[in-house]
Amino acid sequence: MSCIYTAKYLVTASAPPVEGGAFVVQGQQIVSVGSLTAMKRAYPAVDSVDFGDAILSPLLVNAHTHLELTDYSDWDQQQPVDNNSGSFVDWIVRLIAVKRHLTIEDYRVSLQHGVDRSLAAGTGVVGDILSQFELHDLYPSGAVKGSVFLETLGQSPEMIAAASEKLHHVLEEKTCGDATFGVAPHSPYTLSADYLSKIYRWCRENHCRCTTHLAESPEEVQFIMDAEGELAEKLYPHVGWQEYLPRPSGLRPTEYLGKQGGLFPGNLLVHGVQLSDAEIELLTDNAMSLVLCPRSNAQLDVGKAPAGKLHRSGIKLALGTDSLASCESLSIWDEMAFAHRWFDGELDAPTLYRMATLGGAEVLGLGNRVGSLENGKIADFQVLQPKALPHKSEIFDYFVSPGCTEDIVRVYHQGQVKV
Repeated sequence: MSCIYTAKYLVTASAPPVEGGAFVVQGQQIVSVGSLTAMKRAYPAVDSVDFGDAILSPLLVNAHTHLELTDYSDWDQQQPVDNNSGSFVDWIVRLIAVKRHLTIEDYRVSLQHGVDRSLAAGTGVVGDILSQFELHDLYPSGAVKGSVFLETLGQSPEMIAAASEKLHHVLEEKTCGDATFGVAPHSPYTLSADYLSKIYRWCRENHCRCTTHLAESPEEVQFIMDAEGELAEKLYPHVGWQEYLPRPSGLRPTEYLGKQGGLFPGNLLVHGVQLSDAEIELLTDNAMSLVLCPRSNAQLDVGKAPAGKLHRSGIKLALGTDSLASCESLSIWDEMAFAHRWFDGELDAPTLYRMATLGGAEVLGLGNRVGSLENGKIADFQVLQPKALPHKSEIFDYFVSPGCTEDIVRVYHQGQVKV
């Protein structure tokens, strides 16, 4: 079945906004884009849907999230866990303690809530971190595409052997619904150097995408360089890793990652808050991509990523919400609005919108399928009806203003209405 979709403004994410623009969908695919007049002339027998004073946009890309933690605030309130104060490491310890009380059914319900909330917020593509591998069967029933990064970590030989066996058993399935599997070696401080190196080598040899939290906090920098600080004093005892404290490396996080073989384009880095100028240059030289999660960074008080320097360096950037353990919503519209204020003009509105659409799709290896409204791409789009429709020249300013999530009136996934 075919249909022409049009509205006051069409924003494709690959070209400037078009007033009176339209596109034709056949089945699940966009087959033509242009003016409404041209589409009706080319497809005279095809019905059209006109949303009037509205904006058509691609579905957004949440390039880093943990959908299985969507119900975290409820768990946090219900579980009898001491309320540690303040620091990034205290937050990690509390998160681990809360998770110890959960069942697989808790995670299953939470992950489904995450998929539903993502769609309702106009997100159609995710880079999702999954620690509960048994739940990968939920993705085919959802409507999100992207990458499901299977999280792995470990310091002891026994834990590493068990984690590796479990990981590779699931990876044999290759895909789960509309998503593809990847690997998420959690961070340089939660995997032994040997295990981290083995994961990166396997991913490179098997052309498997991976993602790694990097340079998220001052505590991480101190631990990697000096093997000291709160990660050594609090986290390692909490999880029973005292005997696996590494030797001081004397290296910055990016240098350390490079030593373990982690600087290759297929490794999508996340956060980058504590990157130095030399590390940014190293990332640029290795054609790395980075997901920024400003709301999470602000809530955990770990600092502010050098967004302007990263953008000017040519590093591919995307946006992520992280989890609802450190963020208020799964809306990338909300993330854009916050990022525009947080980075104080270092990333302008069109740049942020691209990071949330085509840029996000590209860092996940999906730029040829989603992220923009173009011929041959999947018909994933949303309709926004602002209370006061902006002028065409102000559309991107509108996109980074608070409240866009509430203006969504329709969400289409593969040409079908989902919201």
